[in-house]
Amino acid sequence: MQRRAFLTAVGSGWLLDGVLPGRRAIAGRVVGASMQAGHRLRDGAALPAVEPSERADVVIVGGGVSGLAAAWRLGAAGLDVRVLELEPFLGGTSAAGRDGVVPYPWGAHYLAAPNPGARAALRLLEELGVLRGWDAAGNPRFDPRVLCHAPDERLFYRGAWHAGLVPADALEPAELAEVERFHAVERALSERVGRDGRAAFQIPVSDSSRDPELLALDTMTMAEWLEREGFRSPFLRWYVRYALLDDFGGEPSQVSAWAGLHYFASRKVRTPELEGSHFLVWPEGNGFLVEAMARRSGARLQTGALVHAVHQGPGEVAVDWLDLASGRNRRLAGRALVLAVPAFVCRRLVPEAAPRLPSRVASPWLVANLHVERPFDPDLAWDSVLHEGAGLGYVDAGHQRTAPSDRTVLTYYRAWGGADVSAARTRLASAAWPELADLVLADLTAPHPDLREELARMDLMVWGHAMPRPVPGFLGAQPFDTEPRLGERIAWAHVDQTGMALFEEAQARGVRAAEALAAPLSLDLGPTWL
Repeated sequence: MQRRAFLTAVGSGWLLDGVLPGRRAIAGRVVGASMQAGHRLRDGAALPAVEPSERADVVIVGGGVSGLAAAWRLGAAGLDVRVLELEPFLGGTSAAGRDGVVPYPWGAHYLAAPNPGARAALRLLEELGVLRGWDAAGNPRFDPRVLCHAPDERLFYRGAWHAGLVPADALEPAELAEVERFHAVERALSERVGRDGRAAFQIPVSDSSRDPELLALDTMTMAEWLEREGFRSPFLRWYVRYALLDDFGGEPSQVSAWAGLHYFASRKVRTPELEGSHFLVWPEGNGFLVEAMARRSGARLQTGALVHAVHQGPGEVAVDWLDLASGRNRRLAGRALVLAVPAFVCRRLVPEAAPRLPSRVASPWLVANLHVERPFDPDLAWDSVLHEGAGLGYVDAGHQRTAPSDRTVLTYYRAWGGADVSAARTRLASAAWPELADLVLADLTAPHPDLREELARMDLMVWGHAMPRPVPGFLGAQPFDTEPRLGERIAWAHVDQTGMALFEEAQARGVRAAEALAAPLSLDLGPTWL
């Protein structure tokens, strides 16, 4: 080993496992995502001969939130639905792990209290007993057991932990005043109504105002808007940057001002029970919701399935898919097809639909799950945010447990938010576990210098295409009006349609695609769920 590489390894701590006696060994691996398998479609790899067709009523390609939402909607009609998912697990970036002392997320880790207009999300929560009814003002009421317990958030700022995301006792008066001014703008935008009578910013996104004055915000970046409005203090700039990396995986210089302000102004539910926290959380994060949709759909679920071709014929649609476990190349035919995949995959499967599909920038992420002993920090909050960190911070999967435990799982998040997403994606895809694990541990050393001694295992997920990044112009010439039908019997369902990776948005897109297929299926689905 060269001297520089040796010193780097020693400095990071991983080589010490082998050179110092008695040092605790750390297990770990990169568990996904399956970028190399997906690239076989991109690269046109040779495949075995296709076997004779199997059949279903509806075939769904993609087992993320949108695909499972479509299966949930169609399953309610008693259809035979088959879901094909590339990964060895369901849920996409809302997937969960269950091999720790507590379930834990591999991506999305909460659902903010949905607006009354997010009818599909509220329907699911009602089915699960989470939605308990409605107050006199028409706001949803939730089971308090799933609202995030205190302490919910803390910030590591200048060497110390502070409650919440704004360390009021550590900021200069001018910095604090600018934060308060920003919050005043946030409240005003949340209540603003466009000239068309719609809320300026709403969830689902398609319910937002078409007022040209508001849509003009999509012509500039969030950084440009902050400069125009005179928000220049370092802390406020960090605060906004954190939010945009958290929801979009993009820097303020990369994200549309419309999208950035939507983040702050689109949540409308304000009730006394949500004053403590407006986060609905489960140990496995939104994995709880996707598993519920999968279970309630009654669909036949196939993981490890690389769909590489779509065939349209009279009265049916068929897909060819490679079983990654057996190497068999199979065909599955149905009366209709839902493509719950990103736009770039949809282009390859249905090239004739390419002119109608939006172009999206996809943000790469690294997610790490650290299996640790709780005594390393007795004051854990649910969400621990790093002001000085390269990553966003981590959540404690065991936070909602009522019984104390000495062990938990911490889920760490880092987004690569710069302009060159291709270079970041290539770097992440080619990096081995020790290098990536080193990035995580180095980021957590300042707030937790003894974490290394309490860490038993660290598994990693590399999301090369984690979410669409809403860059300026992402709303397009006809905002919010993406047609789900790509053919007589094919519908598209994905957050790429509107460019906002929210649970309610992904779920609504799946339900919308399912309902768009009612006519070719000669099916009466009853009233819309949207």
